[in-house]
Amino acid sequence: MGNGVTPVEFEAGQDGKPFTIPTKITVGDKVFTVTEVASQAFSYYPDETGRIVYYPSSITIPSSIKKIQKKGFHGSKAKTIIFDKGSQLEKIEDRAFDFSELEEIELPASLEYIGTSAFSFSQKLKKLTFSSSSKLELISHEAFANLSNLEKLTLPKSVKTLGSNLFRLTTSLKHVDVEEGNESFASVDGVLFSKDKTQLIYYPSQKNDESYKTPKETKELASYSFNKNSYLKKLELNEGLEKIGTFAFADAIKLEEISLPNSLETIERLAFYGNLELKELILPDNVKNFGKHVMNGLPKLKSLTIGNNINSLPSFFLSGVLDSLKEIHIKNKSTEFSVKKDTFAIPETVKFYVTSEHIKDVLKSNLSTSNDIIVEKVDNIKQETDVAKPKKNSNQGVVGWVKDKGLWYYLNESGSMATGWVKDKGLWYYLNESGSMATGWVKDKGLWYYLNESGSMATGWVKDKGLWYYLNESGSMATGWVKDKGLWYYLNESGSMATGWVKDKGLWYYLNESGSMATGWFTVSGKWYYTYNSGDLLVNTTTPDGYRVNANGEWVG
Repeated sequence: MGNGVTPVEFEAGQDGKPFTIPTKITVGDKVFTVTEVASQAFSYYPDETGRIVYYPSSITIPSSIKKIQKKGFHGSKAKTIIFDKGSQLEKIEDRAFDFSELEEIELPASLEYIGTSAFSFSQKLKKLTFSSSSKLELISHEAFANLSNLEKLTLPKSVKTLGSNLFRLTTSLKHVDVEEGNESFASVDGVLFSKDKTQLIYYPSQKNDESYKTPKETKELASYSFNKNSYLKKLELNEGLEKIGTFAFADAIKLEEISLPNSLETIERLAFYGNLELKELILPDNVKNFGKHVMNGLPKLKSLTIGNNINSLPSFFLSGVLDSLKEIHIKNKSTEFSVKKDTFAIPETVKFYVTSEHIKDVLKSNLSTSNDIIVEKVDNIKQETDVAKPKKNSNQGVVGWVKDKGLWYYLNESGSMATGWVKDKGLWYYLNESGSMATGWVKDKGLWYYLNESGSMATGWVKDKGLWYYLNESGSMATGWVKDKGLWYYLNESGSMATGWVKDKGLWYYLNESGSMATGWFTVSGKWYYTYNSGDLLVNTTTPDGYRVNANGEWVG
C-alpha cells in the first residue's frame, strides 16, 4: 500500500473517521493482494501552503499485510491501529510509528521484529500490548524512546534480543515486566535485567522508590539505565559491578548519594549528567576506563575523590555546571599519573588535595585556571584549635533600628540616622533620603534592587505583580541570560522572565512555561523543534538523531 515516496491522501469525508486498508487492489484487469505498508504510506506532514490535510482517527490493517516499511506511519494522526484477526504481520521496520499521535496499539501474535525507533517520540502512546502466543524475537534500538505517557510494558516470553537504549529519555514508565517463561530477560520488582541479572537494562523513570541496591549478580549498568528517574535519592551499587554505561544516571534529578564498588573498572561517557542533587562522589581505586564528559552538569557537587590506582584522566573528565564544587581529592601516589590540558573545566575556587609534589606539578602544568593545590601528608594529624569568640560591643549608645510613626529607621553608632545601604545581621537594607526603610523596587546608581516586605534585599527569584524577576548575588536585577540550578533563563530588558520564543544575537531560543530554556526535542502548537544543549534552534539541517528540520526549525521528516 502506497508508492514508498508520498503519503496516501484522504478526502474530507474520511477525516477523523475509521479507515480500513483494503486487502486487495484492482489495477486494470489485475487484482493484487496488499502485503506491505510502503514507506511514508500513512505518514502525516502539515502542508506548507496551509492546505488542510485530512486524516482518519483509526486505521485497521488487514490480515494479508506482512510488513510495515520504514516510516510507514511516521507522524500518523490516527489514535488507534487495529490488526485484523489472523494477522500475518511479521516485521515493523525502523521509525514505522515515530512521532505518531497513536494512543493505543495491540501488536499481533505473528510479529517477529520491531525496528529501530519504531515508536519513538509517540508522545500520546498510553497502551502498548502484545498478543498472547507472541512470536516476537527482536526489538531493536530505541524502539520505545522519548515516550511520555506509556506507564507499563510487558515483554512477551518469546523475545530473545533487545537493542540498546530501548527506553532512552522515556519519562513515564513505572515498571517493565517480562512474561513468565522468557529465557533471555527477567524483571525484578519492575526493573528490567538480562536473565542472569548480570546486566541491569532499565530502571523505570517513574519507579517511586527513594533507595535501591543492585543485585549481587549485576556486572553492568546499561546505557540510559537510570536516566530520567524522578524519585531515586540513594543508590548502592553491588560489589562485582564492573561497568557503568553511557548516560546511565543522566537527569536522575533527585539522586543525592551513590556508592560505587571497588570492583568498578569502566565509566562511560556522560554517565553522571544533570544530577542536580548529587553532593559527593568517590571514584574507587580500580577504575581504568573513562569516557569523555564522565561528569557534567552537577550543580550541587561539593566534593570529588579520585581513587589511588587511577593513573590517567581523559579530556573533559569534569565539566559543565559545577557551582558548588569546593574540593577535589586525588589519592594517586604514582609518578605515572597524568591528565590532559582539558581534563578539568572547573571554577578557580576549587581546591585540589594531592599526595605528592609530582601530582601537584602535573596539575599545575595542565590546569587552565589558578586553583590552589595542597599537598597532604598521609600521617598529618589535625590539631584542635580554640574557637574565636566575638568581642562585646563597647558602644552603649542607641544603635540599630527605630520605629517612628509606622516607619523604620536605622541609627549608626554615632547616633545619626543612616541613608543608603546598611548591613545588619548579614542582611542588606536600603534607607531612603528621608531615612525611612525602603520596600519594593529601588534604583541605585543605575541598577534596580528589590527589597522584601521586611526591608531585606532580595536575591534569586522574586515574583512581583504576576511577573518573575531574578536578582543577582549583589542584589541587582538581572537582564539577559541567567543560569540557576543548572538551567538557563532569559530576562527581558525590563527584568521580567521571558517565556516562549526569544531571539538573541541572531539565534532563536525557546523558553518553557517555567522560563527554563528548552533543549533537545520539544513541541510548540503541535510542531516539533530541536535545539542544541546550548539552546539555539536547529534550522535547515538534520538533527543528531537523524531527523530533518526546515528553515523555521520545524520537524519535517
